[in-house]
Amino acid sequence: MHSRVRLIGLNLALAAVYALAVRLGMAFNPVAGFATLVWPPAGIALAVVLLLGNRLLPGVFLGVCTAALLAGAPLLVTLGIAVGGTCQVLAAATLLRRVPTFSITLERVTSVVALIVGAAVACTTISATLGVGTLYVAGLVRRSQLPEAWRAWWVGGMVGILLFTPLILAWSTRPRAHRELHWVEKAALVASLTVVSALTFFENLLHVPKLATPFHPADLLVVVLLWAAIRFGQRGATAAVLGVSVVAIVATVLKDGPFRQPVLTDSLLLLQAYMAIVAATCLMFGATIAERRIANQDARRAELAAETANRAKSQFLAVMSHELRTPLNAIQGFAELLHTGVYGPLNEKQADAVQRIVQNEKSLLAMINEMLGFVDAERGPLAGASEDVLVADAFDGVERLIRQEVARKHLVVQRELAAPRLAVRADPTALQQVLVSLLSNATKYTGDGGTITLGADGDGEKVRMRVSDTGIGIRREEIERIFEPFFQADSGTTRQYSGVGLGLTIARNLVQNMSGEVTIASEVGQGTTATVVLPAATAKPADVAEERPLRVVAA
Repeated sequence: MHSRVRLIGLNLALAAVYALAVRLGMAFNPVAGFATLVWPPAGIALAVVLLLGNRLLPGVFLGVCTAALLAGAPLLVTLGIAVGGTCQVLAAATLLRRVPTFSITLERVTSVVALIVGAAVACTTISATLGVGTLYVAGLVRRSQLPEAWRAWWVGGMVGILLFTPLILAWSTRPRAHRELHWVEKAALVASLTVVSALTFFENLLHVPKLATPFHPADLLVVVLLWAAIRFGQRGATAAVLGVSVVAIVATVLKDGPFRQPVLTDSLLLLQAYMAIVAATCLMFGATIAERRIANQDARRAELAAETANRAKSQFLAVMSHELRTPLNAIQGFAELLHTGVYGPLNEKQADAVQRIVQNEKSLLAMINEMLGFVDAERGPLAGASEDVLVADAFDGVERLIRQEVARKHLVVQRELAAPRLAVRADPTALQQVLVSLLSNATKYTGDGGTITLGADGDGEKVRMRVSDTGIGIRREEIERIFEPFFQADSGTTRQYSGVGLGLTIARNLVQNMSGEVTIASEVGQGTTATVVLPAATAKPADVAEERPLRVVAA
């Protein structure tokens, strides 16, 4: 019951507002007593129906009837005009609602185009045609008056929709495009609109001097209105355009301004055509800027969401990696106890099984360490101890770490140093981790009896260290993705090589933190060469005086 009373009240209120707006428009020299170039109710009715629904259409019908009867129209003419006005609003509202992703705040270009072309230009022909046609049938409009009356009715409705519908929609809903504007700019806009409008439309009253310029007196006004649209959005644009339109109509009626003609109807026609173009232009500019702002806001929100998800992922990986280490340590400990014979001697098969357990435990621990390294790299670069490091010492350290795997696959590791004193400026721990990762990949993807080469040479202020192998190689299209996290050239459920695909990602991050770069060159079936470029040492270490011969280590 309460909702029904409320609906009746809304319809009566809309009818009253519509009738008052009609009376206001009829005060401006109506053609044939009914058709006027100033018609606010068309825009007001459409905005209300868009916001509150078709249940307000009876209020539109009642408002048209009331206004027509007050203007002295016969009953049948009143009904014809009311049907035309109601059908216009219904058609325009239905068309706009059918536009995909229609924005009630008019912050989409498609929404503004639909409002301008569909509602303002096309749908207003319904009311103009039915209204003028009814007047002609009733004998209230002569045949010679038809074009002028139809044009006035159509232009009045079109301008009414372009001025009032966007204003009500924009100020009735919260805009999506966020704007932070200082009150100084708001005051400057209001002052500029006031001064420019007065100079443009009250040139005779204010005795504005005529300047010999190729510009129309209203051109400067367009600049200020575009300022309102670009900086203040649709709310600023619609309010500014309506304010200027009111000033312009008052000045034109008083026979002042750039649009004055001997006949008031001609003056208003020129003015309303100008305001229609300006309103449409400002709406389009406002929608374009709003779309960009909304897209930027959505991108920032998506970026924040991605960063949050990434932090959650990193935290999960870190926690799980630490938790997995606990059972692995237990596995390693008990395997070593079994291997030492604490629980009794093992036969050959049992010893082989224990050895397999140890090897797989080490492989799994290496994967977990990779995961932890990746998480640490994502947290950002850590300040490492940058010092001069002999390349030969770095190579010696990593060779010891992979000696067991080299022996197992009967690989040949050879070294090619351009100079024994060659040194780089780097974090020793990070450098060792990078070389271990590259050398581990080389041993993993090189078949039994293959060759791995550790080389280095100086290049001015840079030192190039390389790890080459005679392994399976990498396809050209995969090299571009080789540094992506979790990417593996050998993927799928039938993978031959273990790993999680983080070693090169971590290595690249570590090298970049040391002001260097790492690259990969490869050919399928011919092998791979990983090159690490780092700054050369700033000073020669004290122990480089000892000459170190080039070594070839054969397993």
